[in-house]
Amino acid sequence: LEGILLGDDAQLSDGLKTSFQRSGLYHLLAVSGQNVVLLAVGVLGLAWLLGLPAWAGHAGALAAIVAYVLAVGPQPSVIRAAVSGGAVSIAWLLGRERDSWHVLLLAAIALLAWNPYALFDAGFQLSFAAVVAIFVLATPLQERLAGYPGSPKLQAAVAISVACSVATAPLLWLQFGRVPVLGVVANALAEIAVAPLLGLAFVAAIVDPVAPPLAEALAYLNGWMAEYLAVCARLVGSVSFAQVSGRTAAAAAGIALVAAAYAWRRWQQTTSSPFT
Repeated sequence: LEGILLGDDAQLSDGLKTSFQRSGLYHLLAVSGQNVVLLAVGVLGLAWLLGLPAWAGHAGALAAIVAYVLAVGPQPSVIRAAVSGGAVSIAWLLGRERDSWHVLLLAAIALLAWNPYALFDAGFQLSFAAVVAIFVLATPLQERLAGYPGSPKLQAAVAISVACSVATAPLLWLQFGRVPVLGVVANALAEIAVAPLLGLAFVAAIVDPVAPPLAEALAYLNGWMAEYLAVCARLVGSVSFAQVSGRTAAAAAGIALVAAAYAWRRWQQTTSSPFT
């Protein structure tokens, strides 16, 4: 719970950390945009329930995001998510249009202004590469999956996982010399538990000052969510070929790049054709 909510994996055993790495689920232990989105949406929803005006909700969301960053520390993925989430609320308060690419660029500028050497940090590179992949590849991949069995939510999760896996594979090989190849399977299994886990954790934190027994009950329930994610990591990570290294990892990274370029090119040709 601490690893997923706060990015603090100090209490995890080495074996469990290895399972998360091999399975392609280690990104769950780094605070991401999903955490910030759920936090901001929760604050906005609470403001709506209390009958407060929308501007108060966005102001509260900004305050909550700042407090969250102070709680988890200035990691590259945290700053990117916080700047992006904060920019959305600020744009609403100022009555300005929001553009995803502009928000991402603003987050990169803020991070590099704070620490230019972050450009060479693996967390910075992986975080921004994953978001760019979601912007560029996730939508066409989801469109391709639309005709196959499965719920739209599952198809979206698979599309995002494939896009992120393809974009981060070369970076993982360059930075660590290894690439997980079953990340799509692991993320599809884990998807159903991540959002409920974060939601329950935030609710427990909110009610703890006024109702500690209720917070304890929610935390107990959340422990089963966390255990499910650990089981997913161990199950997929135990497969002998779950992670490749050396020349095999280099080949996997190269194939990922070629596949991404081909998929993007094909989607561009399809969407621009007057006969489709």
